[in-house]
Amino acid sequence: MKPSDAVRELRKHLGESQQAFSNRLGLSIATVVKYEAGREPTGKSLLALAQTAREAGRHDLASVFMRTLVHSLGLLEHEYTLAWFDRESPHDPPHATLLLRRIGAEESAYLGAVFDAFAMLRSADPAIRERARRALSALRQAIEEGDAV
Repeated sequence: MKPSDAVRELRKHLGESQQAFSNRLGLSIATVVKYEAGREPTGKSLLALAQTAREAGRHDLASVFMRTLVHSLGLLEHEYTLAWFDRESPHDPPHATLLLRRIGAEESAYLGAVFDAFAMLRSADPAIRERARRALSALRQAIEEGDAV
């Protein structure tokens, strides 16, 4: 989804006029009109849009704004990578956008396992939540033991 489409979608989701939406964001109405017409938001506007989208429960749109911000800053051209976790169901874990320093395959696999454990903590199944708690506790214990050595 293009940022201009995301701006329009967020405003419509909130049921606001362009004037009310611009007031909410602290922008001029002309700026909102330009964004909806195709001009790409930048900097603080993208942060305000992402925050508003998150507060409205539109994590999909928040991800669009955060990805646009990261790309506009040129961070992906250096040592960073963008990771996002979009879920389809409202029962899934919250959406997240992370900016990570590039790491190797082993580190990526472990990081993925940690995020999976966090997602399991939100499961409706108590057995799955307990398994996640045990896994995260074992990780914490291993780290603490490593600090003591």
